[in-house]
Amino acid sequence: MLAYAFTLFLRKGGLFAGDGDPGRHIRVGRFIIENRAIPRVDVFSHTMQGREFIPFEWLSEVLFAAADTAAGLAGVAILTGFLFAAGVGLVYQAIRRFGIPAPVAFGFGVLTFLLQAVHLHPRPHMFTTALVALFSLILLEVRRGGSRKLLLALPVLMVAWVNLHGGFLVGFILLGIFATDALARWMRTRTSSDARELAFWLFGTLGLCLLSSLLNPAGWALWPHTTGYLGETYLVDFTQEYKSPDFHDTLIKSFLATLTLGTIVLALLRSRVDFLGLFLWVLFAAFALHSARNIPLFGVVCVPWLAVWTSDLLKSGGESDSISARFWTWSKAIQRVESTLPGWPLVLVGLVLLTGAALREAESGTYAFAEDVFPVAAVEHLQETGFVPPGPVYNEFIWGGYLLYAWEEVPVFIDGQTDFYGEELTREYRDIRFIQPGWRESLARRGVEWVLVPPDSPLASALALLEDWELSYSDETAAVYVSVEPGSL
Repeated sequence: MLAYAFTLFLRKGGLFAGDGDPGRHIRVGRFIIENRAIPRVDVFSHTMQGREFIPFEWLSEVLFAAADTAAGLAGVAILTGFLFAAGVGLVYQAIRRFGIPAPVAFGFGVLTFLLQAVHLHPRPHMFTTALVALFSLILLEVRRGGSRKLLLALPVLMVAWVNLHGGFLVGFILLGIFATDALARWMRTRTSSDARELAFWLFGTLGLCLLSSLLNPAGWALWPHTTGYLGETYLVDFTQEYKSPDFHDTLIKSFLATLTLGTIVLALLRSRVDFLGLFLWVLFAAFALHSARNIPLFGVVCVPWLAVWTSDLLKSGGESDSISARFWTWSKAIQRVESTLPGWPLVLVGLVLLTGAALREAESGTYAFAEDVFPVAAVEHLQETGFVPPGPVYNEFIWGGYLLYAWEEVPVFIDGQTDFYGEELTREYRDIRFIQPGWRESLARRGVEWVLVPPDSPLASALALLEDWELSYSDETAAVYVSVEPGSL
């Protein structure tokens, strides 16, 4: 509930600041709903129009569009908050299933909350974070001796996951690691029928999930499309969220604190650490250090293990009157009180009240694309004055998604989906924006007849000096330049 409230009332309008991709996802979802068909070729840009399009996030886009239709961007924020809260809540449940008292579990739940908040945006990856948390919970429960039949839920979840977001690959990583761990335990003993049965179930589930992953509009083509992007070095480096963490950022400092705490706890526990947990810790820490967008995944996978290790350390504090022993005793006492409270009914009532508050007219209007980041005023002015686009546009990269959302009639030059636009067009976009040799020829080749960019951008400064371009509109955020002689660049 804390995570849900944070999203709706503290993160609030910040959900739509600095990231235009939500606009694109809503627009694609609208298209699917209106046409009752999933696009297989691009219809949203003029640079790639008609090119084959892999719809690997279509289901999440439909859900975001439906939320927007129902309640505007407030609806999108509510859906995002629900996914965020689900991820945090599932991690809390995983920690509690290890037998850790509620006060300790709550503390680590807050840590998970901070780690997930690093990449809290209304986009399809939120489904992946929640599903990774659910996969981890189920796998941990089965490994601890829970019913093997719980694993049958994973192939069903995978059918949804492959249509929600390309992060479904993380599900296969988790399954592969847990299956290999079960196989290794069986190989060590050779006498444990339980370990052998668990390995059989896990590898069988892995096979079923692989088959389930084919149940998407692109079929097997989804796999090379999703994995292939990871090898596009230029595009990955171009995308800010794929870069390594900036530890000067306030939220990312929570990741640094988690790594520090984990190092201390692991050093003190030494040989008492479960190898599976240690391997997951090292692997997902490496993922997060390589790319900041993986920090939430580190949080949902590794924080339960850190909670267990820290609890083991507290329980082994020595004398019964030690600080750690007294803290553990106090936590167990609080746990007994907490168990008498009607938890789920209170949570549901809280969620309903928070949702109602977010949908109030005074509050819902605060969920909007930031006017100091996106060309909100420019687009509204052009639409109100009856501006008719003379031809194709060249637009700022991060504004592409917003344009698709706010002005459906205008096909964009580029937007945030770099995996589709590719390296060649992305380089061409940068060359034009930063006035590299041949930039005018590139505009002419693309038939660009008007430009929407920040007024202080190198391209805007260059166009202001040319006689065959004139300034049509300008404010502190955006400038619109129109070719005086269309087609004669």
